[in-house]
Amino acid sequence: MNFYNPENEIVPRNGYSLVVGIPGRISGCENQNEISLEDQVDHAKDVAYEMYNGEIEFRTIVTKGKGEHLDRPELREIENWIESDELDFLIVEDLGRIVRGLEAHRLCGIAVDHGTRVLSVNDDIDTNHPDWEVRSVDACKEHVRHNEHTSRRIKQKKMNRFKKRGAATPCPIAGYIKPDGAQTFSDWSKDVNVAGYIKEGLQILRRTLNGATVADYFNAVEFPPGPYCRKKNWDGTMVLSYYRNPILKGLPQRGKKHTVKQHKTGRRTSVPNPKGPVFRAEPHLAFFSTEEIDPVLEAIAKKNAHFRRKKNQNGVDTRYQVPRKRTRAFGQHATCYYCGGHYVWGGNGITDNLMCSNSREWRCWNSIGFNGPKAAQKLLDVILKSLSSLEGIDVQFLEIIRQIQAGAPDNILARENELNKVEEEIERESHNIKKLIRESVDAKVDTALLYEMMSELSERKKKLSQDRLTLVHAKSRQLDLPESVLKLKEILLHHLEDVDIHSHEYGDLIRELVPEIYVYQVRLIDGGHLLPRAKIRLNLAGSIPDATTFPELQQLLSREMTLDLFEPPQRDLIRPEAARLAAAGLDQRKIASQLECKPTQTAVSNALKLHQQVLEQGLTSPYVLLEEPPDDYKKLRRHKNPKYSFQAKEGYQRPLL
Repeated sequence: MNFYNPENEIVPRNGYSLVVGIPGRISGCENQNEISLEDQVDHAKDVAYEMYNGEIEFRTIVTKGKGEHLDRPELREIENWIESDELDFLIVEDLGRIVRGLEAHRLCGIAVDHGTRVLSVNDDIDTNHPDWEVRSVDACKEHVRHNEHTSRRIKQKKMNRFKKRGAATPCPIAGYIKPDGAQTFSDWSKDVNVAGYIKEGLQILRRTLNGATVADYFNAVEFPPGPYCRKKNWDGTMVLSYYRNPILKGLPQRGKKHTVKQHKTGRRTSVPNPKGPVFRAEPHLAFFSTEEIDPVLEAIAKKNAHFRRKKNQNGVDTRYQVPRKRTRAFGQHATCYYCGGHYVWGGNGITDNLMCSNSREWRCWNSIGFNGPKAAQKLLDVILKSLSSLEGIDVQFLEIIRQIQAGAPDNILARENELNKVEEEIERESHNIKKLIRESVDAKVDTALLYEMMSELSERKKKLSQDRLTLVHAKSRQLDLPESVLKLKEILLHHLEDVDIHSHEYGDLIRELVPEIYVYQVRLIDGGHLLPRAKIRLNLAGSIPDATTFPELQQLLSREMTLDLFEPPQRDLIRPEAARLAAAGLDQRKIASQLECKPTQTAVSNALKLHQQVLEQGLTSPYVLLEEPPDDYKKLRRHKNPKYSFQAKEGYQRPLL
């Protein structure tokens, strides 16, 4: 198709320069080079210059990402480009550079609706041509077909090579040696130096049916995990996964899992293959016979069967296809004050309790859990109470909104510059970490720590991507901010009314309204149990997307609070009233009879002793912060275990309480 037609004169819609949007994308695979992105942009620019001789303003979006993914921020940015009614042209090499599938056809339709002409050079598509819709659908179909055929061809080829020659080998696990350049399992060999450890580990597993016991043995004899394992020490889960690998029986497998496309996002998730894996006999790799190891694995499966995830009364797994990071309130959100680890459900074997994840790994002494549903209800009460105090800031709120509306462009530009600096910092740190990983082969570098740092960096990139998407929304439309404190209260009450504190939706809302939760331990000055308390930062603007662009608004609507995640002991609960009655001259028996909860005389005596200690020490509260595990508390013994080694999260600094 000849894109240039002298009969149709090109006139810039702004009257002085042609505005051309150029999306470019590569998948980011190992063999792809970023130069390809430059080639795509240059190609589109050449097309634009051939069509128009005047001034041209180019706007580019170049990214790395899979073409099937529909939740990429740049797709929303392209759509906002189009809907801004500023673009004259949108030029791409082919529609697959935007996205693979009919989503590209939809974007072309939106462009036509907004007067933007789309040119897809290699697909021979021009939306000025009458048959552009047919061509667009055909091009989308071809891109999807090419992707699907390529995927099938690669899978079939690798499976065929595995069946015929034992090729397409995976990364080796502990106990195996894969020489450089090895192409098949025939090139692999067993590591005879560790065969004794592996066999002894199975004997321990046969006696105890406990992977953690074998892990202790492996760590004690310094049997290292596989070279590609991120953890440097064994744990029970790793041990059981290791012995379940059929390669230990000389039966390497392929096809245990396959990917399934989630059409809502375009992403693919790995799920068990219903057809099951394909095995290949490689006797020289066997540490055990089938008769030796299978009975042990069957006994473990039978023992642990009741730990499997339960289904509801309709036989449905409520967590099926739900991301692990999407949990109820506090799960993977609350942070341990001492080590920086996040809290997880199932603390100390109690379903509704949460505990520090680092404590599970013997890297933090804070193993005291708290009840999640009760804490969620307390937090909901705190949020609702905070809403009632908003009237006092109405004047300040209105002034900030007025300033934001008046200086929105400048505020957005400042925020954009701030995000650019964050992006530069992330890229610099990423480059340094990758360099250290490459050098770790020759130098003694903790690779597990490096991978953990990369994981944290990945989370920061996701946060940056979300912030940029919010900024794009703010640039392309009028800001959606509540015009008054009363309107803000209405929005929040709408979110909170009839909310189920056990739901994932409540957990999502809490992450917006309470971005920081630090859990620490306190104790009464006269001793007793350790009690969890939390420092929280409440951000009432958290559920308003556009508010995240303006720090002054967030600062006005933020509060720092203390939330008790425990029920006060009886002696503290009755202390104020017991002290008042004692000051009036009543003895302990009469005090006990007049108190509503009807405590014993001993309880009243303990309450008065506690009150006396508070007065003597000049305290305002009978609770004291614990910085270290107390020696006189016999129930907290995790830090006494030989496996214990306190390790705070990399880069974590304790906040001020």
